[in-house]
Amino acid sequence: MKNTILLFLIIAGFVLSSCDDFVDEPKPTASVSVLDAFGTKEAVEAVFTGTYRRIRQFNDGVGDDAEAIGAILNTWNVKGNDFIRPQFDWFVFEYRYQDNTNESGRKTNLIWNEMYEIINTCNTIVANIEESDFSNADKTAFIAEARAIRGMAYHHLIREYAQAYVHGTENPGVPIYLEPATAENANEGNPRSTVGAVYEQIVEDLLFATENLSGARRAKWAINKNVADGLLARVYLYMADYEKAEQYANSARAGYDLDASEYTNGFQDINNSEWMWGAPQSNNQTLYYGSFASFWDGSRYTPIFANPSLVEEFSETDVRNTFTLQGSGPYADLYRTSKFVAAADFGEDLVLMRSAEMMLIEAEAMARQGGAKEAAAADLLFELQSNRDENAVASGNTGQALIEEILLERRKELYGEGGPDYIDFRRLGLGFTRDENHTVPISLESGDSRYIYPIPQAELDSNDEINESDQNP
Repeated sequence: MKNTILLFLIIAGFVLSSCDDFVDEPKPTASVSVLDAFGTKEAVEAVFTGTYRRIRQFNDGVGDDAEAIGAILNTWNVKGNDFIRPQFDWFVFEYRYQDNTNESGRKTNLIWNEMYEIINTCNTIVANIEESDFSNADKTAFIAEARAIRGMAYHHLIREYAQAYVHGTENPGVPIYLEPATAENANEGNPRSTVGAVYEQIVEDLLFATENLSGARRAKWAINKNVADGLLARVYLYMADYEKAEQYANSARAGYDLDASEYTNGFQDINNSEWMWGAPQSNNQTLYYGSFASFWDGSRYTPIFANPSLVEEFSETDVRNTFTLQGSGPYADLYRTSKFVAAADFGEDLVLMRSAEMMLIEAEAMARQGGAKEAAAADLLFELQSNRDENAVASGNTGQALIEEILLERRKELYGEGGPDYIDFRRLGLGFTRDENHTVPISLESGDSRYIYPIPQAELDSNDEINESDQNP
C-alpha cells in the first residue's frame, strides 16, 4: 500500500510479551517471524497484547501531548466548552483550534498513523489466522477480537477526518484496508471511501465481534463481548440508530455495577466494578509525563481547568463534584478537578469504557424513540443520578427536555474521559459557542471544517489514489 501504513513493518512490528500480565513485564522489544507469531495460541495472544499496548502507548511526535489514546481523549476534552486551557502548555494548540490547520501537525499524524498501524496489525492477524491450523472455534474467536479492534480504529478515523454521519453518508471518508500491507501490494494505495461505506465496515466488524466473542477474556484490558457491544452502542448512537444503540448498550453493561466511590479514588484502578475496559499502567513501563493524568491534577503540569459553568451544574452532595476553585494567581476564578489523580509512580490506569456511559447511551436512545420507552429512559437516568447524589430528585422531564437532561448528565458523568460535550456537538451535527469564561473564544457552526483534521501530507505524497483535490477544506 502506497500510504502511511508502509511506515509500520509487518513482521518486525510484532512484539512478544506476557499475555497473562499486561503491565508487569518490561517493555517488549523482540521481533518474531510470522510463523512464530501465529504458530501457537500463546503467540497469537502475545500479538494481541502488543496491539493493545499500541492503543495505550504510541508516540508519533516528540511531545507529551502525543501519547496514544490518552492524548486523543485529552484533545477532545479541551476542544469543547466544559474545560479551559488558558496557559501555554501541552494541548494549548488543540484548545485554540490550531492543531488542525497543518497537514504535518502532531495530532494530524498521530491519530492517522496510530489507527492505521492498529488496523494493519489486525488485518495481519485476520489473514494469518485464516490460514492457520487452529480449530474453527479458535480461529473465529481470534478473528472476532481483531475485527473489534479494527472497528474501533476505523471509528476513530472517520470521526476525525470526515464530516459527521448526520451530515450525509456520501461525504468523503477515509481509505479502507482489509488486507495487510506486504511487499507485493506496497505500491497500491486506496482512495477515500465514503462516510457511509466506512460506517458499514465498522458495523460489519463489530457485529462479527459481538456475535463471536464471549464474556471471557485474558484480562480487563482485552476486548470481550461486553466491550464489543459497548463499541457498537457508541457507533449506533453516532449513526442515530437509536433502537440498536439501546439494545447493545443494555447488553454491554450487564454484570458491571455502579460504584460511586470511584470519584473519590482518582480513577486509577482498572479493577473498579464500573470499568468495562481500560488500559493498565505500571511503574516499570509508564508514559511518565505523557500519561493521561499528568494534565489534570497539577502535580506534573499546569492543569486543564474546569469551566465554572460546568461546575455550577453539580450539587454539593453529588459525588462527582470533584472541583476546587484555583483561588489565586492568574486563573483564580477557574476550577481544578481531582477526578484524575497522577500517581507518584506514574502507574495510574486509564479508563476506556464504563457501565455508566452505557446507561446514558441506553437512556438517550430510549428517550429519542419516545412513546412507552420515554418513562423507562427517565427511570434509568434517575437510577444513575441517585447513585451519584443521595439527594437527587427525579425531574419529571419528558420529550426534548428529557433528552437535554440526559445530554447534560453525559457531561456531568463523563467529563474528562473524552470530551462528551465536544463529541456530542459533532455527532448531533451542532455548532457551539464557548462562553465568556474562556480565554480563547471559539464559535463553530454545524458542519464546520474546524471539526475535522486534514489528511496528513505524508499520505498525499505517497498515495497515488489521494491528492490535493481530496484534501479536507
